[in-house]
Amino acid sequence: MARTAAMVGQAPRVNLLPPSEVARREREALAGRWVWVGIAAIIVSVLLVAGAWVWNQFAQQQLASEQTRTNILITQIGSLSEVSGALATDRELRGYLAEAMGSDLVWKDIQRKIESQLPGDVRLVGFELTPGPPSALAINEEEAANKIGLSGTITLDSPNTLEIATIAARLRNVPAIVRSDANALIESTADEGRFTYTMDVAFDQNVYTGRFATEPEEEAK
Repeated sequence: MARTAAMVGQAPRVNLLPPSEVARREREALAGRWVWVGIAAIIVSVLLVAGAWVWNQFAQQQLASEQTRTNILITQIGSLSEVSGALATDRELRGYLAEAMGSDLVWKDIQRKIESQLPGDVRLVGFELTPGPPSALAINEEEAANKIGLSGTITLDSPNTLEIATIAARLRNVPAIVRSDANALIESTADEGRFTYTMDVAFDQNVYTGRFATEPEEEAK
C-alpha cells in the first residue's frame, strides 16, 4: 500500500532560480565580504602608519631634547677646562714641592734630642749631616723608622775628658737616632784644657716634618 507524504502547517517551496543566478549571487556576496576585509585592512594600515608617525615624532622630540642637554653639558665642561688645568698645575707644583722639601726638618728638635743625653758642661758645637733620600709621599712612623734620614758627624766640646762610649750608648736610646759611635778626640788648640769629640750618628726619617709630603690618594689622581 503506497504511503502519501503530508506537509502539515507549511507551504511547499520551490527554488525556481537557475543555477547561474544562484552562482552570481554567491559571487556578489563573497565579493562584498572581500570588500569589507579590504576596507578593514586599509583602516588597520592607516592606524599603524599613524601610530608609527606619532611615535617617530615623539622620538624626534626626545632626541632633540637629549642633543640640547648634551650641548649644554659640553658647554659646561668647556667652561671648567681652565679650572681643571689649574688643578692639574696645582697638583704638579705640590709634587715638585714634596720632592724638593721632603727632607724638611726642625734643627732645634734634633739638637734637643742630642743635648738631652749630654753632661751639663758638654756643648754641641758643630755638625756635618747629610739628608737621606726622602719620600715625596706621606709615610707612617714605622716606615720612617726603617729609612735613614740624616747621617754624618756631630762635634762636642767639653772641659774634661769624656766617657764617649757611654754618651754614644745613651744617644742610641733616643727616639729617631739609629746609630751613634765615637769617632775621634782632639784636644783644642784654641782653648787650652778643652776637648773636642766627634761622633758618627744617623737619624731615621722621623726627624723629617713631612709638612710638604703628598698623600698616596692625591698622587693617584
